[in-house]
Amino acid sequence: MKRAQPSFLNAIESSVDRRRRPRPISRVRLETLLADDRQSCVSLPQGSSRMPSTSELEELAEDQYEEDGANLESREEETVKVCLRLRPCTKTGGRMAFKIKDNVLIARCPGESQSTASQKHYTFSNVFEENVSQAEVYDCCIRPTIRPTLGEPGATFLTYGTSGSGKTYTLLGNETNPGIVPRSIEQIYEELYDNISTEPSLKMECMKPIPLSDESVLDELRKLRLIKSRLQGGEESRTVISDTIQQQHQFEPLDMGDKRVFIWISFVEIYNENVYDLLNVEGDYGKRKAMKVLSNDGNAYIKGLSTLYAGTKEDAYALLQYGLQSATYGATDVNSNSSRSHSIFTVTVITHSMATQRISQSVYKFCDLAGSERLKKTGTVGDRLKEAQKINTSLLVLGRCLETVHKNQKTKKLHELVPVRDSKLTMIIQSALLGKEPMTMIVNVYPTEEFYDENLNVLNFSSIAKQIVISKHPKIMKAPHSTRYSFFLSQAISSPSAKVDTHRLLMEYESLKLENDRLVAEAEQKSAEIVCLQKKLAIQEFQLRNELTDNFQQHFAKMEESYETRIRSAKELVVLPYKHQLASLENKLKSKEQIIMEMEDEQDDYEKKLKAYEEELSKYRLQQSRVRRLSV
Repeated sequence: MKRAQPSFLNAIESSVDRRRRPRPISRVRLETLLADDRQSCVSLPQGSSRMPSTSELEELAEDQYEEDGANLESREEETVKVCLRLRPCTKTGGRMAFKIKDNVLIARCPGESQSTASQKHYTFSNVFEENVSQAEVYDCCIRPTIRPTLGEPGATFLTYGTSGSGKTYTLLGNETNPGIVPRSIEQIYEELYDNISTEPSLKMECMKPIPLSDESVLDELRKLRLIKSRLQGGEESRTVISDTIQQQHQFEPLDMGDKRVFIWISFVEIYNENVYDLLNVEGDYGKRKAMKVLSNDGNAYIKGLSTLYAGTKEDAYALLQYGLQSATYGATDVNSNSSRSHSIFTVTVITHSMATQRISQSVYKFCDLAGSERLKKTGTVGDRLKEAQKINTSLLVLGRCLETVHKNQKTKKLHELVPVRDSKLTMIIQSALLGKEPMTMIVNVYPTEEFYDENLNVLNFSSIAKQIVISKHPKIMKAPHSTRYSFFLSQAISSPSAKVDTHRLLMEYESLKLENDRLVAEAEQKSAEIVCLQKKLAIQEFQLRNELTDNFQQHFAKMEESYETRIRSAKELVVLPYKHQLASLENKLKSKEQIIMEMEDEQDDYEKKLKAYEEELSKYRLQQSRVRRLSV
């Protein structure tokens, strides 16, 4: 269609935009007023024949939806959840530099005056002092975010702070005080207990669901058994941890209907800006290879990453323990067992609805960030120095990403590109940085004057994250059972040139609305019939497959019998000439044997005659000898 050319001679009417498209008069959301569950018809002011104006109708609609709109807006936008946790301070006077007031941390540089000008205030979602338990931290920060049954994309949880501030303790804990990872495992498995599949028949690869074959299922189970066989003990410790968590939280199973759940676990570490797989059972730890981080529509995934199936929480605990044994740790002047890498423990919950055949996944990432370090205090040299430089570089990139996201949200100008590709850590958690999933950061601080500068950098970093707003896609607010005819009705009422009876128009609207409800009911009935027919079709297909299978089996049995008959006849045809030859040879053999027997009889006769001749000859010689003696 050719676009209309603008005219500078004839002015454009007010009801036409610059592209010559009809411009409707301001719309009134009468569908909200005419919804069944709010108001069945528009009630005009009594005692007045005046038609209400557009502004009055808009005020009615806005008043009716004011409360729902406010609630929706509060749900639509929320800031990144940043919580502060203080490590118990054993040094005398260590807390003098920091004070807590509600959810605000007040920091004052040691040695300066008590004036408010030298103080810095940092606001957090929650502040947990030294005496707060692991269970309270989990219930407040983590538990409300883990909701795999709602089909949400998941969440990312970060523990951040200086070296030795208690990040790993918050994330993992110990046997008597488990951290957020064991508690999350317990919550997921206890709430989804009745729906978790025992076999890994569905898996996500490159952000796409892929059903696994029987050979692949056996291979996945083999990998899990191999990891369990490599672990040395730990069953009693895992049982104690599970019992402790159940006593403190008491998770209950959720009703999910016909849904099946598949839980996959992966564990990686980022060491010297290289990503390594901590659950790789095929290769050797000493010869492990760095992996590539790829992205698909803003969702990052690691190529060739080992994602193992955990059908029970015992399997999840085993995978966690196996990965922790392969992680990289080292000793510094600040912490004797310092994490030298960023570790990311990922739990992927795949939900498959049998009725609707819909598949959704929720990915929960638990990131234990390596501590930011000052080289003067940690005393790192050699390999430790290189590790510290890489750690600080990745944390710096993470701070730049958060600062860029915050800057983009404050301005309406051209947004800057978030540098998520400058670090492997930010590439993996880019979905949280870009606002596609909730992010919770637990900032750990060791409140001593000795680490005041390091803690101040951590607090400045977290204050930027606290100001970031997670903006979800705007949803169109519609009343139940709204219809498309309300727009034309609002146009007719608000137009000054309309000469239509309002009552008749409302009656027509009601009739159209009833007609629409009837069509919707028919559509639902047709949908139910389609579902029923699909089930019947599935049953018929199953029966047809069985019949085809039986027919093929009978056909193959007949073919086998005919082939056996043909083989027997072929054998007989092949053997028949040899039988004739054998019979003739047997006859010849018999004739030869007869001849031999006759010759043997003749030989016997000749031997008898020979004996008789020999006897006669001996007698003759005897007589001759007698005659010679007599003659002499």
